[in-house]
Amino acid sequence: MIQKLRKQFILIAMLSTFAVLFVILGTLNVANYISMNVSADKLLSLISENDGTFPEFFMGRVVDFDDDRMEGKFGGFTDDEDTWPDLPDDADEFRGFPKDDEFRPGKGDGMEPPEMPSEKDMRQFRKNFSNETPYETRFFSVKYSPQDGDEYTTYTGRIASVTEDEAVSYAKSVLAKFQSFKIKKGYAGNYRYRISFDENGGSLVVFLDMTKEKKNFETVLKYSLILSAVGLFAVFMLVRHFSKIVFKPVEESDRKQKQFITDASHELKTPLTIISANVEVMEMESEESDWSRSIKHQIKRMTGMVEQMVTLSRLDESNELSMTDFSLSDAVSDTADAYVAVAEKNGQELVLDIEEGISFHGDEGKIRQMVGLLLDNAAKYAESPEGEKSVIKLSLKKKGKKNQITVWNTLKETQPGNKNQLFERFYRPDESRNSKKGGSGIGLAIVKSIAEAHKGKVSAFSADTESIEFEVLI
Repeated sequence: MIQKLRKQFILIAMLSTFAVLFVILGTLNVANYISMNVSADKLLSLISENDGTFPEFFMGRVVDFDDDRMEGKFGGFTDDEDTWPDLPDDADEFRGFPKDDEFRPGKGDGMEPPEMPSEKDMRQFRKNFSNETPYETRFFSVKYSPQDGDEYTTYTGRIASVTEDEAVSYAKSVLAKFQSFKIKKGYAGNYRYRISFDENGGSLVVFLDMTKEKKNFETVLKYSLILSAVGLFAVFMLVRHFSKIVFKPVEESDRKQKQFITDASHELKTPLTIISANVEVMEMESEESDWSRSIKHQIKRMTGMVEQMVTLSRLDESNELSMTDFSLSDAVSDTADAYVAVAEKNGQELVLDIEEGISFHGDEGKIRQMVGLLLDNAAKYAESPEGEKSVIKLSLKKKGKKNQITVWNTLKETQPGNKNQLFERFYRPDESRNSKKGGSGIGLAIVKSIAEAHKGKVSAFSADTESIEFEVLI
């Protein structure tokens, strides 16, 4: 019993730890995933609002979407630095953020500078993005114009791994998905996309390369799972070690209790045997009297209690079972036959409903004892209103993969509902009634121990005020 409690303690501790780790790490990883997507969606929104290109005011140039060319102070040039035309000596300033006002476009050169955002927009931009964001972002955009004969226009100047044909293929795929599911953003492979529409029915699809971000997320997820497994194992070892320390006094107390019951039973048997022998001698010397009959009855009752206590103590050890394959139907039927005469003597009717051909792997002797205790309990307490015959019903049936043994008997009066407390050790709901019947409060506890030793369970229930049913599932 103590070992069972210790295992339950370890199981509860591990389940609690697992639940806490699951909530913490699950929340962190979900938050990380959401944060990754929110950041990507902000970038996609910014690019979409700028007609499929990044706001190039940071680099002093604007982008021509149609031919992937940039227009700046010194004329047209592409994103590919190797194809830049020869520029004046001071043109290097325009490959990055302008460092000096004298180099900004529009300073007397006859060119219109890129439209600069307001200070408020700039503050908001710098709050969400850094100065390096335009250079770190890999994306491509596709415009679809139905009014121009279903024309697709691409901008792939910020990504080298995607061709124009591949970009159009990605766009067609997500637009078809939108037609079916009305989803404007999501993932297409390693690309996060966003779809926007104009007033003419055209659409713009921006794809953001999330390869690096997804890899980082997967790495964090993988290592968090590994650390969780290591942590759970460490907690298991610690709980297992400290549970031995915590339960050691309880185990010692339980061991001493069982030893006391065993020793006491042996010590009690000797005086009970002597008393019984003395009573028999007294009856030989003189006639049997009410006193001698009472003494013999109490001796028999006390001997039965001692034997039940020893049986209960041995069952707690869970190593007293002799497991074999046997016919459960025959075992229940044979045990019930012995109680037919008892029932008739008590003016009771014993009704049997035993399904044939049920076999079982267990301790046949203990199963017979369990059925006998259930019938003995029913024979003691079965009652009916005056003038009526009390009834006891025993049944054995298959119930799924389990075997169901039920004992039902009539009562004069009881409260409907659950009666599982009757299986508690030394439970006596009515002291005066139990004294008359000779109950000890141990028999049903033995039934429960035998059932649990066979991986089964017991229950008791009163469906009305005049009956009770005990059920064993093994």
